[in-house]
Parts: sequence; structure tokens; C-alpha cells
Amino acid sequence: MRHAESVDVAIVGAGPAGAITALLLARAGHHILLLDRRTFPRPKPCGDCLSAGATPLLRRVGALADVEAEHPARLAGWRVVAPGGSSFHASFAPAAHRDPDLATALALPRDRLDHALLRAATREGARLHTGFRVTDLLRDPHGRIVGVVGRDSDGAPFAFATRLVVGADGLRSTIARRLGLIRRAPRLRKLSLSTHLHGLAEPIDHGELHLADGACLGIAPVLAADAADAPLHNLTLVVDARRFARSVAAGARAFLRDALRRFPGLAPRLDATIHTLAAEHPPILASGPFDWPTRDIVAHGAALVGDAAGYFDPFTGQGIFQALAGALALAESADDALRAGHPIVPPLRPYARRHARIVRGARAVQRAIDFVTSRPSLADRAIRRLADAPATATTLVAVTGDILPARSLLSPSAILALLFGLSPPEVPR
Repeated sequence: MRHAESVDVAIVGAGPAGAITALLLARAGHHILLLDRRTFPRPKPCGDCLSAGATPLLRRVGALADVEAEHPARLAGWRVVAPGGSSFHASFAPAAHRDPDLATALALPRDRLDHALLRAATREGARLHTGFRVTDLLRDPHGRIVGVVGRDSDGAPFAFATRLVVGADGLRSTIARRLGLIRRAPRLRKLSLSTHLHGLAEPIDHGELHLADGACLGIAPVLAADAADAPLHNLTLVVDARRFARSVAAGARAFLRDALRRFPGLAPRLDATIHTLAAEHPPILASGPFDWPTRDIVAHGAALVGDAAGYFDPFTGQGIFQALAGALALAESADDALRAGHPIVPPLRPYARRHARIVRGARAVQRAIDFVTSRPSLADRAIRRLADAPATATTLVAVTGDILPARSLLSPSAILALLFGLSPPEVPR
């Protein structure tokens, strides 16, 4: 066996959740090993937009400078366009009075973002092994997790003994499956197609979401204007897999190009760039389904974080914020347990409780938004109401931007504004 050693923590998956967990635990003095089957930087299907609330988290862990060095775009807010053409626009600034970091949201291609976070983690002392595919967990006679096994890029087997295994390996987490923590198969079946386009007839400083029957198209700048020869934009289409999976399988590039015609508020502005989708480049990356709930996120000697800890729907773009916030919570609980001297870390219940609080409100909002956006007539009505109730629109964007808590949308004034177009007097604080 080529690799066989002991570490304090083996983190499987080197995306944002894994990298920040590694950064914090390595900074605390623990022996951390990051394992990923891919070599970085690598492309990743994603909308590339961080919520506004992610910026202070990056500052808190000391990684904001690494991300800003990659020249991210800054989004002032979001515009949402209904299937019938009505729209509302809301910025982050009115809800960001307490923290200037929250006035804009960062947007950066995932190959750059993830690589920046990894550099920060390895600078703190975490060791990164790429080309390592973890296939199973090691257990002691009592069933407790004591390590990981798999194969490296040359096909040689490896094994690492650990006090704690962290599954940060995404939607189809091998660690979650080996732990038996996947609660059920996805019910909400959506798939996404993401690509990058250079240049727009009308460059924008905000993100846009365009709705259609069974589809949503998002577009946003993802590099600062001075960081490329032409503005770079992420274009992500999310569709109902039950209706469109076969068409996507028959040709994702042609499907994406044809689908743009279903969004009359956007397609004319893309005329100068749509023709590039007919070529082999830019690449188109697919992902989904996203609805992967878990029964639990901790076990004896193991924990899940990021998308591996359960996910629902990418519409609100809160996945990276939840990955960062979850990593902070996990690192704090894991550090306490590791310092307590346990040879095998017991289930991290404080982390599980904090994670539940992090995601509970967001997932309730995500389900409500999915209920509305999956029904075109209801989406038309809701967006018309939000256009007439700018304070509520601002609250909604602030909640999905992780600036305000979800309970901000549960006030009677917010509900009246959404249903009847009556604007509340001010943004809830």
C-alpha cells in the first residue's frame, strides 16, 4: 500500500466547505489532510455567485484577500423577470446598513474561487493530496469510523487512519453513502447547464434571473471589468429534469442555445455571444439533481459539511454561504473534541444543532420559492406584487443574500405586500 499514515482529520473533498474546514483546523494546530480526486484549479458546474453574506465570513476566516486577489465581480443586487415579462429589481445596499461588506456580493468562477481557498488552507499547514479517490471508510470493531481507503491517481491503494473523517465531497457524497446517512432519493428533479460567455451588449452590475415554464436562466458578471479583455458572465440554465432530461442528453449545447429563445427579455441582448455556443467552446458543465436530504450529518468519527450535508435547490444561490458557515461551525466543534483527547471523535452534536439553525430558514424559503416559481401564473402574480412592493422585494433579496434572517419574510406587512401589493413602511431589521 503506497500511502499509510495517521492524521488528526482527513477531509474528503477540497471545495469551499472542505478548504475552510481544513484552514481553520490547521490554524488551530491539528494535522489535517485534504483529499480530492480532481487536480486544482478545475472547472465546476455552478452559478459562480456568492451571496452577500459570504463576504464577512470570508473576512472572518482570513480568506477574503485571497478571493479578492482573483478579481471577482461585485453584484449590487438581483433582477428577477417573470414568465410573462414583469420584473422587479432590488439591491443589497438598503439592508446592509450595519456592514459595508454586505452592500455587494462577490461573483467568481469556481475554478478561481476554490483554488484561492485552497491556497489559504495550505498556507495554514493543511496538506492537499489530489488524484485521490476515497472509496470506503475504515471502521473499528464497534463500527466507529477510524479512517479512509481508496486509490491514488496511479491506481495504487491508500489508507489513512484518522480521529475524524469529514465528508465535504458534494451532492453525491461517497462519505454520506458509506455512513448510510442519505435519507431518500431526490424528489425535486432539476438539472443545470452552466457556461461562461465573453461580452454582453449591455454589461450589468447585478445578477438576473429569468423564469419560464419549467426553466430558470441566471446570468451575472463573474470577473471584475478590468480582469479580462471582455466582461465574463456566467450563464446557468436550470430545468425540470422530468421534462427535459432526454433533450439535454441528446445534445446539451444545442438544448442550451435553443432554450435561450424562451427568455425574450434576455435573448436579444445575447445575440453577439450566443453564436459561440455552437462551437466546442466555451465548455458546458452539467449538474443535478440537487435535492439530497440527509438523516443526520454526524456519526462516531465522522461529519458531513457543505453540499454533502444535504441540499435542496440552487435557485437562491446560498450553497457557498452555507458551506462556509457550516465549515465554521464544524471546525469549532471538531477543535473542541480533538483537544479533549478523544482517540476517535464522538458524534459532534453541537455542530449538528448549529448546522440545523444555519440551513433551516433558508430551506423553508427555498421551498416556498420553488412552489411559486414552478407555477408560471403564480410566479407572474408574485413578481408583479414585488414590483409594486419594493421594500418587500429588498427584504426577499436580503434574505436570499444571507443578509437578513428568513423570519424577516414572515412579518404580516411582508405577507400583505407579497399577496396584495401593499408596501410595508421599511425593510425589517
